[in-house]
Amino acid sequence: MSIIGIVSMKGGVGKTSTTANLAAALAAKLGEHRVAALDLDPQNALHWHFGLDNWQTSGISQRALNLGDWTNAAISTPFNVVCLPYGDATETERETFELLLAEQPDWIGSQIKRAKLDHDAVVLIDTPPGPSVYLHQVFACADLVLMVLLPDAGSYATIPAMESWLEQGQCGNPLALVYYVLNQTDQGEPLNRDAAQWLQQRLGKRMAPIAIHADEAVSEALAFQQPVLAYAPYGQASHDFAQLALWVINTLNQ
Repeated sequence: MSIIGIVSMKGGVGKTSTTANLAAALAAKLGEHRVAALDLDPQNALHWHFGLDNWQTSGISQRALNLGDWTNAAISTPFNVVCLPYGDATETERETFELLLAEQPDWIGSQIKRAKLDHDAVVLIDTPPGPSVYLHQVFACADLVLMVLLPDAGSYATIPAMESWLEQGQCGNPLALVYYVLNQTDQGEPLNRDAAQWLQQRLGKRMAPIAIHADEAVSEALAFQQPVLAYAPYGQASHDFAQLALWVINTLNQ
């Protein structure tokens, strides 16, 4: 089993859409029952990307508190991705769940192993932006961490904090591979293009070789509660996510 954490220092960079669309792209290449997407963000938005608008069962946060595990928390989707939603938790439930995670730093990793997923499954974990107890859990169990950036000055300014954060986060799992992924690139926009070049120069080989181009189909797909590969399979973003999925598979197999 391989675990991929999708993280960011700031919000609004497309982290959740990257998680969902990369999961769908991996499922297209790996087949059924091989890919799962786990929502560790209290915003509880990941399931919308997979058409689970009528989903009524409790999420992982409530199940952790009521049952002690994720028994039957995994939900099959029409896109060959198993989704484990965070759940519509109350403030008290969220605080109690976060206390549990703080007290048991390897809890998420142990639950993934007990979630009845295939032994060769790939699990993607969406996280809230910035340092958090969720982030520490991801670093403790992830084989690969992808840090999502936008090609703008705001993302460039967060790099020093990101680097410090990485040094601290990797203490629990120094073997995790960490790469930056550039999202919403637009070569036709001068500032966007220049920022992308600055980030590439600053990060060098730590930048994933596949960037995700700006594509309105990504937002449109979410409006229809679909991954972009299902909504616009021949679009630019779909091509990018397919290439990124192939790179992820090769990186995990090295």
